[in-house]
Amino acid sequence: MPKLEKYCAFQERCVSDVKMKLSKLGVPQEFWTTLLEKLQESGFLNEERFTELFVRSKVRQKGWGPVKIKLELRRKNIDDDLISKYLSEFRTDDQDEMLDNWLRKKLNSVKNDEPAKQREKLIRFGISKGFESGKVFAAVNKIIKARSDD
Repeated sequence: MPKLEKYCAFQERCVSDVKMKLSKLGVPQEFWTTLLEKLQESGFLNEERFTELFVRSKVRQKGWGPVKIKLELRRKNIDDDLISKYLSEFRTDDQDEMLDNWLRKKLNSVKNDEPAKQREKLIRFGISKGFESGKVFAAVNKIIKARSDD
């Protein structure tokens, strides 16, 4: 148990992370439920806290969009209601501004490409960052139009 407490205290973990750790440690599955309950009761494991911090850190530190965040949380078997709750705090204005900033930075690295190639690379980049395709298309069109007006 102390190894698991240390593992959970080092950084926020979700249940699926701890299950993977239990598997790596060779702990028989019949003990997993009891161990997970003890970690939750003692405050070392909290899915809601994990989800909140995951969303916040991926937005602020990695600049991820909501699609990528949602996908990663689903991979970790986080409940959809929890995902929606914390993604809803990621305001649309902030998403749009973040996407715009990412695309403008990327535009500098593809400025020597022909316009069609630039557009393609910007769209691919925006989608890979986890933003909705409709928002990406609109933002790319706006940036390219502004650039051609200059």
